[in-house]
Amino acid sequence: MNTPADPSDINILVVDDEEDVVEMVSHFLEEAKYKVRKAYDGEEALAKATPDTNLILLDIMLPKLDGIQVCKQLRSRIDTEMIPIIFLTAKTEEEDQIKGLMAGGDNYLMKPVASKVILAHVQTALRLSGIRERQFMELGDLKIYEDEHRATIANMDIGLTETEFSLLLYLVRHPLKAFSRKQLLETIWEDAMMVTERTVDAHIKNLREKLAAFAQHIQTVRGVGYRFSPDLEASE
Repeated sequence: MNTPADPSDINILVVDDEEDVVEMVSHFLEEAKYKVRKAYDGEEALAKATPDTNLILLDIMLPKLDGIQVCKQLRSRIDTEMIPIIFLTAKTEEEDQIKGLMAGGDNYLMKPVASKVILAHVQTALRLSGIRERQFMELGDLKIYEDEHRATIANMDIGLTETEFSLLLYLVRHPLKAFSRKQLLETIWEDAMMVTERTVDAHIKNLREKLAAFAQHIQTVRGVGYRFSPDLEASE
């Protein structure tokens, strides 16, 4: 069973003896919201590979212990044997690829490789290991988790009802587009014929109260209805 996780809860260890490579890879992983640890030789890699490590990007040509030895030792340890390991190396010979995979590597990427390709392999390896990243929309501290039908501010659930969540999600999905109360009724409410347009106003009011500082993003469009503007900065 896959476990949903925020990228910010996922720890990735990047191991390479070239500092610029470590910094470059770490940079785009951190941009994708992952937590990154860094190691520059084989012994440091073994020390920093802890049970809460979710994935390792590992070079082969390392000082002290090479990547193949590191991989074998990690696979022999109970606390690290299941961590996905992706070799990221300049060694391109078929024999090296076979050695890496036979040592316990889950994948083998040859430098140079585009950051998007590395990210795709990282996400695939995490998913195969049982970690499914939560999909959410983010606006500062406001996060909207579509699959989970909830929203948080500063990681605190704001307790939206099903209708409030559907209303927020619909507006957010169509930024800057103004919707009339009738359009929102017909889209969000299954029994639209049984409720009045004032129902929309009441739900918008409740939604704004729960959104607190982010309420200003839901704007009233005079003579029309409501729209969501993502470009404002929420303020207390």
